[in-house]
Amino acid sequence: MTKYIYISLMMLIMALSNAYGQQSSITVKCPPCRPIESCDQCFATQEEANSNCNSSSRVKGLSLENELTDLELSVYPNPSSGLFKIEGEALLEGEIQLFSATGELIQTRRILSPIRKSSIGEEKGLPQGVYILMYTDKEGKSVSKKLVVDY
Repeated sequence: MTKYIYISLMMLIMALSNAYGQQSSITVKCPPCRPIESCDQCFATQEEANSNCNSSSRVKGLSLENELTDLELSVYPNPSSGLFKIEGEALLEGEIQLFSATGELIQTRRILSPIRKSSIGEEKGLPQGVYILMYTDKEGKSVSKKLVVDY
C-alpha cells in the first residue's frame, strides 16, 4: 500500500510539473525512525528491509533515468478521445496500468505473450483530463507516460 501511494504521488507531481512546463526535482529521505532505505521504501532495521525485499529488488535501486532509457514506448494519439495505442521498440510483455491524475487505478491490462502493439482506455469512456500510463515489463522495469484525454 505504501509503495502504491508513493508511486501515485510521484506520478501526480510529474504530471503537474509537466502540465505547467516546469521541471521539478524531488528528493525523498527516510525519517529518523525508519533510517534504512531499501526497495524504494523506508525500514526501521536492516533485518526488516531484508525480509520485505527480495535480492533483485535491493540490487536494482531507483533510477528514473536508467529505467526510461531502457524502455522505449510510444503512446498515440496523445491527446486522444480516450483510447490510446501503445507500441514498444521491443516486444511488449508485462503489465500496462492507467491511472488518473489523483493516482486512482483506472484500468490494468496484462500482456502474457510478447506482442508489438496494445491499447488501453475506451473511446469517449474516460473523462477529459490528464492520466498516467505505466508499463512494467516482465523483468520489473517501468516507464510512465503522461496522457491527455480531450474530446
